[in-house]
Amino acid sequence: MPRPLSEARIREFRDSLCRVATRRFAESGYGGVTMRALAIELGCSPMTPYRYFSGKDEIFATVRAAAFGRFADACEAANASSDDADERLSALGEAYLRFALNEPDAYRVMFELDQPHDQFPELEKQSERARQTKLFAVAEAVRAGVLHGDPFMLAHVFWASLHGVIVLHLAGKLTQGPSVEALAAATMQAIRTGVSTPPEQESRS
Repeated sequence: MPRPLSEARIREFRDSLCRVATRRFAESGYGGVTMRALAIELGCSPMTPYRYFSGKDEIFATVRAAAFGRFADACEAANASSDDADERLSALGEAYLRFALNEPDAYRVMFELDQPHDQFPELEKQSERARQTKLFAVAEAVRAGVLHGDPFMLAHVFWASLHGVIVLHLAGKLTQGPSVEALAAATMQAIRTGVSTPPEQESRS
């Protein structure tokens, strides 16, 4: 019968397993990862991970929830960095890009892979936090008159555009032309310029 595990040992092994799993899921997708492969890389028996997680689904959900949580932390810090709506938008865009560049495996696991959230409350909680941080900055900018339009739609426009730049970078497609940082900044500025004028003023011009 195995000896009871200390809280520190449980936390240490779970953290190590999640680090390995994050990279493996990003590289091979959900279907390309097995519990046995994770155990081999960790140097333990094939059954050891089952002492810490019920199975691959729970590991995947835990990895994604943790990634969304770190991402939400970074975005919330950006939102809190300034009371100026325009500066807040810039800080949020920079935080988003910095997270993707610093944690590309986590970013891929968050946005290139998927699973039902309703089975894993912590995953739903953290992914919702991430969504709300993006919406908050845009909604505040609309409220301040910096941007004009539907906040929900604008948040998705900003996200889709920045995500596109990041995906191209992670796929190694931005080998010519401006750096990913310069391209991301120019993309976001172009969108902000385009939605900074009220529609009624555009129609009169």
